[in-house]
Amino acid sequence: MRTTLQLVAILAALLLLPISCQDLFRQTQTGILLISLQGLPTPATRASGILDSGDFLLTVADANGKVYYQGPYAQSPDELTLPAGTYTVSAESAAFETPAFDTPQWGDVQVVTVAAGSSISVTLTCTQLNSGLRLEVQDSFRQAFPEGKLLLKAAEGCLDYGYTESRTAFFHPGAVSISLEDGNYVQPLFTRTLEARQIQTVRLSASIDGKSGGISLQVDTNRTRLTENYVYGSAGAESIEHAYEISAARNHAGEKDVWVCGYIVGVATSSGKASFTPPFTKDTNLVLGAKAATTDTDYCLSVELPKGEIRAALNLVDNPQLLGRKVYIRGDLVSAYYGIPGLKAPSEYKLN
Repeated sequence: MRTTLQLVAILAALLLLPISCQDLFRQTQTGILLISLQGLPTPATRASGILDSGDFLLTVADANGKVYYQGPYAQSPDELTLPAGTYTVSAESAAFETPAFDTPQWGDVQVVTVAAGSSISVTLTCTQLNSGLRLEVQDSFRQAFPEGKLLLKAAEGCLDYGYTESRTAFFHPGAVSISLEDGNYVQPLFTRTLEARQIQTVRLSASIDGKSGGISLQVDTNRTRLTENYVYGSAGAESIEHAYEISAARNHAGEKDVWVCGYIVGVATSSGKASFTPPFTKDTNLVLGAKAATTDTDYCLSVELPKGEIRAALNLVDNPQLLGRKVYIRGDLVSAYYGIPGLKAPSEYKLN
């Protein structure tokens, strides 16, 4: 009898072993992806406005197109646990499908491989993804074709470009043909191939040949330019335009009177610990996260709130509605405040 029971126990253990090994195998076939977004650009046009990295649409998809995250960058987790494999990671400031005026699109796309049992970081650097074209119509052209209008045509659509138009027309990179519509006929003028990040200006003028009645088109491309891009902190953070994001601020301890930017995510409670959910009971500090959804102090910066105007304006005890808001704060970076890299002696702030 004892022998039979022992045999049953051994068989049960053998049956469970493959299942346990299989579970362990599955668990080790995942890795961690960490994503950061840097290099917010100076607006390409006056109408473009100031961009906020938190509003960018972040998408993480595998090689088969399965989406593992899609949503605002500010709401994305600090760490994405993914099955081992290859992923396309993209961020876009806005959707851009057809030609439109004053609509530059910013973002980046990268392909990364997530290995089992390890973590990998990817930094998306904002560049202009589409292309811009401006036409300057000279008086001679207007006089030659007083009733005419210009047509800008690309594979994805067409724009009417009036003589008085001053905005920049944006297209996907590629060929754009410019035609003149005058009365009942359309006359092709020229074609330009635009590249990503390029904003090209073309000056149109016309001269009438008294003998042949022909028209001479002059194209001025001397003003072709590429949009300048920069990474926050690369030129120092003495101005709010170059404010350090959280990941950079954590690595610049000792710098004084600099700007940082991040999302208000909680309050430091003790050394290395923070509360990320209300109600909050401390009004003497803030914790800023790299994203509005950050809940890990490894991706945070603690901020001292001395008694006074800044504490009254920013503390979460009296201002719980600020949770998740983006803020710019100027002060001195320190290696640790409440056991977390921090900022002390704040002198200015600006809520976004």
